[in-house]
Amino acid sequence: MTPRSSLEKLLDVSRRLLRLADSLDVPDAPLGIPAPSSAMIASLLKSRLGDEADVIAHLRTLDVSEMGAVNIAMGLSLAGVRRLLLLRGDPPPFGSPCGPSPEDVASRLRSVGLDLRLGHLLSLAKPMSEVMKRVGLGADFYVVTRPWNSPSLGSLHRETSARGSKLYVYLVVISERNKGLLSDIPKEEVVAPNEVFDAVSSLRGNVDGVIVSSPRDLEAQVRALEEARRAA
Repeated sequence: MTPRSSLEKLLDVSRRLLRLADSLDVPDAPLGIPAPSSAMIASLLKSRLGDEADVIAHLRTLDVSEMGAVNIAMGLSLAGVRRLLLLRGDPPPFGSPCGPSPEDVASRLRSVGLDLRLGHLLSLAKPMSEVMKRVGLGADFYVVTRPWNSPSLGSLHRETSARGSKLYVYLVVISERNKGLLSDIPKEEVVAPNEVFDAVSSLRGNVDGVIVSSPRDLEAQVRALEEARRAA
C-alpha cells in the first residue's frame, strides 16, 4: 500500500486490505518519488489498528545515516512494528544520497539488539553466487523482486528455510490506471490482473508468501488479493 491522502482514508483502505491480506506492506518513497515516511505510517497504523495489523515497514538506506537508521528502528520497535525491510532504494530526485548499504545498516541494527525482524531484497536477475552471498548474511526474511517466476526459487526457498528465514515474492500488478507510472519497471517484475491467479498458483510451495502491490490503483490491488487468496 502507498499512503497518499488523509489518515482516516488510509485507515479505511488498510482495513479493507486486511480483510484479504495477512499483513500490510508500507513502501518508502517507491520509485524515488517523495511520499509519507514508511516508518511513520507503519507506526500510525500499528497505533490505530493494534493487533489487527501486522505491518512491514521499509527503510531506504540512501536517505539515512547509520545513526538515523538506528533512531528510526528504535521508534518502530517502540510502536510495536516488528518487521523492517532494508533496501537501497531508487535515487532521490533532490538532495545528496547517504552512504550506508542495507547490509551495513542491518549489522548496525543487530548490534543494538532491537526486537525487529530485518529483511533484504533479492534480485534473481543477478548471478546466483551473489544472491547466495546475501542469503548468507542471515536476514530474517527476503523479498524477491525479479524475476518473480525464476526457476531458482525452489532451491532458494530450501536454502532460506534451512537458515530459518522466510522467502517472499513481490507481484506488482500493472493496470490501465497505473501503467504509465510503472512503465520503467522491468517486465519480469510485473503481472497483468488476469495473470495473478496463475502466478500465485505456480509459486505455491516455493515461497512462504506473496506481497501484492498495484501502485495508485486500489481496486486492481483488491481484485489481485482476491485472486491470490483464491489461488493460495
